[in-house]
Amino acid sequence: MKNKNINIIGGGCAALSLARLSDHLPDYSFNIYSGDESKVNNNHYWGFWKTNVNVDAYHHADYTWSKWAINTNISSHVLSSNKYPYCVIKRYKWLNYCKSEFKNSKIKIFDENIFEKNGELFLNNKKITGDIILDSRPPDNLSNILLQHFEGFVVTSKKDAFDPETVILMDFRCDQSKGMHFIYLLPFSKKKALVESTMFSKNIESKEFYLTEISRYLKKYFNLEEFSKSNHEKGVIPMHEISLISKGRYNIGTRGGAVRPSSGYTFTFIQKQAFQIISQLAKGRKINTNIHKKSDLFLDKVFINVIDKFPDIVPKIFANLANSINGDEMAKFMSGNCSLITTFKIILSMPKIPFIKSFFHVVTR
Repeated sequence: MKNKNINIIGGGCAALSLARLSDHLPDYSFNIYSGDESKVNNNHYWGFWKTNVNVDAYHHADYTWSKWAINTNISSHVLSSNKYPYCVIKRYKWLNYCKSEFKNSKIKIFDENIFEKNGELFLNNKKITGDIILDSRPPDNLSNILLQHFEGFVVTSKKDAFDPETVILMDFRCDQSKGMHFIYLLPFSKKKALVESTMFSKNIESKEFYLTEISRYLKKYFNLEEFSKSNHEKGVIPMHEISLISKGRYNIGTRGGAVRPSSGYTFTFIQKQAFQIISQLAKGRKINTNIHKKSDLFLDKVFINVIDKFPDIVPKIFANLANSINGDEMAKFMSGNCSLITTFKIILSMPKIPFIKSFFHVVTR
C-alpha cells in the first residue's frame, strides 16, 4: 500500500504539535513547510491548565501552580486545583520537544518560504500538492474587533516580593479608563515573576502605557521600585470566532479556530485539535477541525459583547465567576471541558441586564 502524504504549512505550535503524533499514522508521510516560523525568536510562555490532551506539556512545563487569584478593588478570590494545575511552558521548549518525537524518516522539514497565488500554495515556483494539506499560518486580523493585547517582562528583584505558590491570573486594580485592563503575574520564585499588562479593547496602546502600568502596580502592591527586566513579551489575540475556509486544504491552529474567543487561551485547544485530526485520519474519517462546542462559542459571543459594551462591570463579572465555582470547575471551564451544571452556575452568577441585552444583540445580528 502506497503511503499517503500530509503537507503541513507553518512550523509553529499547531504544526509541530500535530506532526509529533505521526507515529499514530503509519500509512502517512509528513512534509512540514516551516518558512518564517523557523526564524521566530520570541521565546514566550504558553499558559494552560493540565488536561488529558496536554499531559506531555505538563510533564515538560517550566512552572506549575495549584492556586490562582482574581483580584478587584473590592474583593480577592483564590481558587485551587491539584488535579488541574495551571502551567506554563516556553515556546522553544515545547517545539523542541515536538521535534524530539520525530523518530522516523517519514517527516521532512523545509524552511524555505512559501507563497500563495490564486488560492494555491507554492514552494520555489512548484505547487504544493498532496493527499492532505493543513495550513497553520497566522490569519490576518479583521478591523474594528475586540482584541486581547498585552505587553510585559520578567521582573527580578533583590528582595523577596512574590508569593511563589499563587498565580495572579487577573488583577483589575489598574487603570480601567481605556477598556478592560488587568495585570497577569506568574511568580517563578520570591524574587522573580513574569508580569504583563493585558487589555481587552479595540485599540492597541503604546508600549509606554503597558510598562508604566506594570511599574505602578509593582510599586503599589509589592513595594517594588527597583528591579531588573528581561524576556520582554507582547502579543495581540483576536477575540472573535475564526472560521476560515480554504479550497483544497484544512486550516489548523489560530487559523483553524483553535483560539477560545472569550479568553484567548489556545495551547490546550491546539492539542485537542491535533489529537482529533490524528484520530479521524487513523479511523478513515473526514477531517473536522472544529474543537469548540457550539454552545461555548455562542456564550463567548454574548460575553464578548458585554466586554465591548459594558467594560466597567467586567471586574465584577470575573469576581462573581471566581466566587461561584471551585478551582477544578474553573480549570475545566477554561479548557472547554466544563459540565452543564458548571455552565449554569456561571450563567446564574452573571449580572442579568447586561447579559440579557447582549444575548438579544447576538441573536438578532
